[in-house]
Amino acid sequence: MSKLRMTSMAAIGSIALLGLAGTASADDVKFGFLVGFSGDMAPWASALNNGAILAVEEINAAGGINGDTLVMVPEDNASTAAGGVRGAQKLINVDKVSAIIGPESDPIMAILSLAKDTKTPVISTSAGTEGLDDAGGTGAYIYRTNASDSFLGVVHAKLLLDELGQKEIVVVVENLEGTLSGANTFIRNYEKMGGKVVKKVVLAPGQSSYLNEIGEVADANPEGVVFLATGQTAGVNFVKQAYQRGHDWKYWVTSDLQNQDFVDAAGVEIVKGATNPVSSQVEGAEGWERFSKAYEERFGEAPQSGFYQAETYDAVILAALAAQAAGASTGEAIDSELVAVSRDGEKVYSFADGVKALSEGKDIDYEGASGPVNFTATGNVTIPATRLLVVDDNGEWVSTKTIDTSEYPAN
Repeated sequence: MSKLRMTSMAAIGSIALLGLAGTASADDVKFGFLVGFSGDMAPWASALNNGAILAVEEINAAGGINGDTLVMVPEDNASTAAGGVRGAQKLINVDKVSAIIGPESDPIMAILSLAKDTKTPVISTSAGTEGLDDAGGTGAYIYRTNASDSFLGVVHAKLLLDELGQKEIVVVVENLEGTLSGANTFIRNYEKMGGKVVKKVVLAPGQSSYLNEIGEVADANPEGVVFLATGQTAGVNFVKQAYQRGHDWKYWVTSDLQNQDFVDAAGVEIVKGATNPVSSQVEGAEGWERFSKAYEERFGEAPQSGFYQAETYDAVILAALAAQAAGASTGEAIDSELVAVSRDGEKVYSFADGVKALSEGKDIDYEGASGPVNFTATGNVTIPATRLLVVDDNGEWVSTKTIDTSEYPAN
């Protein structure tokens, strides 16, 4: 019998969460899983949850971390900074977790000092904010397995200019940490590459009406597409209200809106043709192929770029390998080895392979499902490819092109 300790402990909406099966043993290793099961980031929660489930099952099937069972403790951060602080404090002080996986931009920025003060490594799997560009690494206890907005800003700018020939653009952005980061890095790179931002319109969060802001966009006479960087609620309200006033704009959106909930809530006729470039894996890469097969066998569907399943899986595996390499599961021990197990050693593609190589006295380089996952000194990674997704006539996000972005400048 395996040492599996995963169960559907609770549900928020229709999502079965990771959780403790009964009372955890004193020998169990506990990681926190802090994501937005409610709020604007909820559309991604199920995919993130599945990525974590698969990682934990594989770790425990391989004998656990230094022989101890891994248990994941879920906590909803409500997609907010305040929810991030509350959730992290509970996970650290009450649940006594050794590491925290998952928090998005607003929540992770709110717990930077808490992570360092409590020596608890936090690994985001979807936070793009450029506020993390220099904030992480060993001793800072902050990491991420997804691309920074600094890199994605380059991608957005180059693709709009090179693929669409969009030389001028209007930018609409919600006044939140994550969305402002995405918009500002795009603007900086777009203008550096020769594009012109005709107008930047800022939306206040939580408003029911954006008619004044829609008027500002209309006055700027946008041609081609409108760059839209908002959360779910503001984004849906904005595009519906703009359409109701006769504005049939096309949208180039940031990752916060790249999900089926946005399409369904806004309406296919309104957002048909909406485009978003997402971090992607290189087709045929061993880590991605191995993960894709295991994921589909476990959940009955293939993983998709842009939903962070692979990035979440990698974060759990890396934290577990760091604890294995350190020979201890404290936060301080994990932090001391996270960079080391991600690069500059024998390539391994699974937790089991990593444990075997470590037992032979080798240094390891975990080649992840999401790509190389080579942490820099500041806890960031680069992305090998980008996939261009577009909402088709049936209201589905479809991949139209994969672009090699491995040589794109970092910012």
